[in-house]
Amino acid sequence: MNEAKIDKSNTCVACGNSRDNRIFQSTERMFGLGGSFDFLECSSCQSVQLIAVPKKMDAYYPNNYYAFGNLVKSDRLKNLIKKIRWSLASANLLASGNPAYLTWLKTLRAKTNEHIADIGCGNGQLVYEMKSSGFKNLWGFDPYLSQETKTNGFQLLRKSIDEVSGKFDVVMMHHSFEHMEFPGKVFEKLSQIVKKGGRLLIRVPVTDGEVWKQEGIYWFQLDSPRHFYIPSVKAMKMISSDFGFSMKQVVFDSGANQFWGPILYKKGMKFAGTDLSLEFTAEELLDYENKAIALNQENKGDQACFYFEKI
Repeated sequence: MNEAKIDKSNTCVACGNSRDNRIFQSTERMFGLGGSFDFLECSSCQSVQLIAVPKKMDAYYPNNYYAFGNLVKSDRLKNLIKKIRWSLASANLLASGNPAYLTWLKTLRAKTNEHIADIGCGNGQLVYEMKSSGFKNLWGFDPYLSQETKTNGFQLLRKSIDEVSGKFDVVMMHHSFEHMEFPGKVFEKLSQIVKKGGRLLIRVPVTDGEVWKQEGIYWFQLDSPRHFYIPSVKAMKMISSDFGFSMKQVVFDSGANQFWGPILYKKGMKFAGTDLSLEFTAEELLDYENKAIALNQENKGDQACFYFEKI
C-alpha cells in the first residue's frame, strides 16, 4: 500500500478499506489541552486512526509526559540483585512476573549477549534495567530523547524508527507503535532490522477492548492526538504477516486506567496532576485492577503484548 496516496479521511491505513467507515471527534484530555481531532474507525479490521496529525506535536509532549521522567539509576548491590534475578528467571527458577520485563524477556528468549533494541524507549529506563540485569548489547531509540548516552554496550540515541540502522536479534516497542502514523511502513522497517529468526515484541492499545466499545471517545487509550493508529488483533496479524513476521503469542496486559480514566474524563478532569487517592477509594482502585485481570483473561482488555518471529 502506498501510504503517500492514502486519503486518511475515508481509507484505513492498515487494510485499505474505504467502505462504511465511521468518523468521530475527540479532544486532548490527559493534560486538558483541548482541541478537536477527527478519527476514523475501520468497518473491516476495526482499527482506529487519527485523520490529520498536528504539524507541531511537541506541544502535546510536555515535560511531565510520563515516558520522559528522570532516569532512575541503581547502586552496585541492586544491580547485582538484578543480575541474579534475571539468571534465576531465565533458568525457570524464579516466577517471571515482577518486574514485568522479566516476563517479556523470557518470552522473547532473550540472551544477554544478543543485540537488542527498544524503539520508542522514552527516557531509556527499560534499557537501563536490562543493562543492570547483565545484557551487554543494548540500544534505545527515541526522537524525543532529551539527552543521548553512549557507553560500552549501552546506547540511547535520539532517532526515529526511520533512522534506525543495523540488525537486531530482538526488537521491542513498548507503547510506541501507536504513536506512528502508518503501520505498514513501521513493519516494513522492522522487517529490515530484525534478523531472520529474530524476535519482535510490540505492546500496544487494541480496539478489541470491551472498554472501547462501552466508553468510546472517553477511552483513556484513545489519547488524542498522540495516538496516531490503534490496531485490533486482526489488523496486527494481517499487517505483520505481509512483512514476514509470524505472530507467536498475544497476551492481554491492560490495567485499571481503562476504568478510572473515563470516569475522570467524563467529569472534565485531566489525568496529569490528578491525585487518584482523592478521587477513588482504595477498594475502588483494587476492584478496577481485578476487573482488568479478568478482562485480560477473556482477551477483552484494552492493550496487549504481541510476540512475533521473523520468518
